[in-house]
Amino acid sequence: MDKYALVTGGGGFVGSALSSRLISEGYHVTIIDDLSDGKQENIPAEAEFHKLDISDSSSFNSIPQYPYKIIFHVAAQASNAISWQYPARDLMVNQLGTYNVLEFCVKRNITRIIFTSSMSTYGLPEILPTLESIEMKPDTFYAVHKLASEHYFRIFSKEHGIDYTIFRLYTTYGHGQNLDNVNQGLLSIYLSYIVNKKPLIVKGSKNRTRDIIHVNDVVEAIILSLSNDISFNKIYNLGSGQHLTIKEIIELLTTGMGYEPGEYPVKYEDNTQGDPFDTFADISAVMQDLGWKPAISPHEGIRITLEALQ
Repeated sequence: MDKYALVTGGGGFVGSALSSRLISEGYHVTIIDDLSDGKQENIPAEAEFHKLDISDSSSFNSIPQYPYKIIFHVAAQASNAISWQYPARDLMVNQLGTYNVLEFCVKRNITRIIFTSSMSTYGLPEILPTLESIEMKPDTFYAVHKLASEHYFRIFSKEHGIDYTIFRLYTTYGHGQNLDNVNQGLLSIYLSYIVNKKPLIVKGSKNRTRDIIHVNDVVEAIILSLSNDISFNKIYNLGSGQHLTIKEIIELLTTGMGYEPGEYPVKYEDNTQGDPFDTFADISAVMQDLGWKPAISPHEGIRITLEALQ
């Protein structure tokens, strides 16, 4: 029996990696993306692609009438900085777009959906490592809209029987990130400067920490949740369970690109509003429920990411 899956944001970094994995797992994959952040070349050749804007509910009428059993909702405006500049656009994509995806599920009788949320929903966490159950204090438009979207899933589950799994992604990196976008993705922002041999601009202190997770580990957790009903209607952190200082991350990137420690020019600027000083995921829940654990350490992940660039 054919397996049909719909991936929103499949032209983006995480969405394209997930789509490729789903195809290898035997799924017929339909990708929808407006390509505002994603790229056409990221879309696997075996996938069926439809360019549309999820904030426009009428655009969903163009999606083929396949018997989809599951939707992977990955599409997002994923930059805290951009959410401050264009909060209404962030609202349209991240909140209204999610509502439209869920309404599409109801119309097409799709009862399973997986959503990639963000660790930004915690705001400025006071407890590290951070559990999924702590009080949520989102501190940016992006985080507020992501958290509101999480509540939509709960409501649609109760009212329409849609089973969801939500993954709050920590800083995700790996080969395939858009190095042309210096507003989104911590490691890709830094790599963009380094690859183009420009002084590295860092927002905030070098002593801040980040829990970074390789995209392959993110995809693996999502795949494991497909056939495991213990994950239904639950929220999980997805991080490496480790955190590195910004200084350590910069040194791994620059030395991996052939520079001596401290050689590459770095300029420090004020922190982006609402950006936490430390991020560090408690990943015990996803490890226990799904039998998942990160296979790629931050050091190894950065190494293989840089190898793919050279």
